[in-house]
Amino acid sequence: MTTLDTSVAGELRLTLRGAAENRILDTVRHWPHWRLGNIEHDPANEQQYQSVTLITDRVHEATVREILKLSFGLTFPPEGGNRELAPEAPRPAGRRGSKYR
Repeated sequence: MTTLDTSVAGELRLTLRGAAENRILDTVRHWPHWRLGNIEHDPANEQQYQSVTLITDRVHEATVREILKLSFGLTFPPEGGNRELAPEAPRPAGRRGSKYR
């Protein structure tokens, strides 16, 4: 479940939970406006994480919302909230060769 949190004054927090949300993390993790990232590890396995929270200033809220909407179909209400990420669509099979050689 993806959480967009606007409850802290001046901050926007994006929390990602579980392996299915790795594709969001892969897309946004190198964005230069994140001020902080918190990782919550799985107590049973320190090599795994339970959640990642990325924090930025509220001035970047429109950009974060646009990325989530256009790239992943996630739309949040003005106050933030939780959304389930839809399963990734299967990629079309590529052609191995061309009949024109």
